[in-house]
Amino acid sequence: MPDLNLRPVQSSQTSSASSSKPIPAPSILKPWQFSYASSPDGKDLNLLIMFHGLGDTKEPFANLGRQLNLPSTAVLSLQAPDPIPLMETPCWSWYNTFTPLFEPLPNPNPSTALPPLRALLSTLTSPEIGWDLTQIHLFGFGQGGTIALELALDIGKRPIPPAASSGGSTHPTSLPGKRLGSVVSICAGLISFPSSSLDLETPVAMFTRVQAKSQVGQKMLSAVQRAFKHVEVVQAPGGGEAMPRGKDEWQGIMKFWGQVLAREETWKGEGEVYEVVK
Repeated sequence: MPDLNLRPVQSSQTSSASSSKPIPAPSILKPWQFSYASSPDGKDLNLLIMFHGLGDTKEPFANLGRQLNLPSTAVLSLQAPDPIPLMETPCWSWYNTFTPLFEPLPNPNPSTALPPLRALLSTLTSPEIGWDLTQIHLFGFGQGGTIALELALDIGKRPIPPAASSGGSTHPTSLPGKRLGSVVSICAGLISFPSSSLDLETPVAMFTRVQAKSQVGQKMLSAVQRAFKHVEVVQAPGGGEAMPRGKDEWQGIMKFWGQVLAREETWKGEGEVYEVVK
């Protein structure tokens, strides 16, 4: 019988990153108000950042993130920074949308929210917290969907520098981050319109109730496709803005997440795994 040559199989990068990430303290993510939940299975391989819609708060989307129960996925639900005045209950906006007379602005500017969000991502990817930018996935509804897309666009054009450790040093092989794990935008597109094709690598799923062949639908999709190389459209019935309802409308989003979310793929038996080498 011929001898077998064996060598140990190295564990995957996914496996090595399977330990829980530290829960960020409010002082670390200041000035953001947020709710955070670790992965339900204790293996933080993905971070889903939730962006609520105009006039909402972080809590409903924190609850949604927990109800989704995505494997190996922690959830960070952010509260938009700008309070909306004259409302009976507290509600928030990601960027200025109204005139002083409380009329809709014809050309709102989402760029004001981007610097603090870039700073947040720099903190999350610091050695102290330990996320990689490609592990971070964005989910936004309405105005929150627009800001998620605008943030991914901005990072693609201006990568985030490698984060320094508390000692002031960066890892010698660290590269600027320009690709997020993914973006899911619910009933929202970009306000920015790229003048040319950018082919950014962040995968995008657009859930929309606007017919793709309509003028509004074509304009919204065209802007996103100019910015991002991989765009998947999840078409739903009805019109206007509304969150997905029921299993059928969530199915396309869950399928997209199944393609982009990291998962642990390791041998579950005991002991080491060996490869037969000829």
